[in-house]
Amino acid sequence: MSRMFTNQRRGEEGPTEPMVDQTATYIGSDASVEGTVRGRGLLRIEGRVAGQVEHEGTVVVGQKAEVRAKLRVKELVVQGYVEGSIHADRCEIAETARIVGDVRAQRLAVAEGASIHGDLAANLPEDADPSAARGRAAELEEVPQES
Repeated sequence: MSRMFTNQRRGEEGPTEPMVDQTATYIGSDASVEGTVRGRGLLRIEGRVAGQVEHEGTVVVGQKAEVRAKLRVKELVVQGYVEGSIHADRCEIAETARIVGDVRAQRLAVAEGASIHGDLAANLPEDADPSAARGRAAELEEVPQES
């Protein structure tokens, strides 16, 4: 787990304490799950998931995992493949991640080398519409610039 998801600040000494419940669920590399996955605590996905993931804790998508789902989670670490929309309070995208879909998070960290094919939106108010921000950005591009 990265330093972003701990109670320890950068530069502080001492052990880090993950900000998750101690309950853990594991979907192994040989497992395939279809439907809606709900829970809290830590969910580690190493296999395949299709459908929806609604989780009140931390979800880790392992490096060899394939997730084709709409994710609505508190904390997300993506190391593998995700196809679908992501909504998270905190989202960390590792250098090995491959994402096809939009990512919306209050706090977002993207490592160099990650592959993302979709829109990124970070630090938005909970009720904000990312498509409205794209419309405003397009309007700004049309404004003539002074020389």
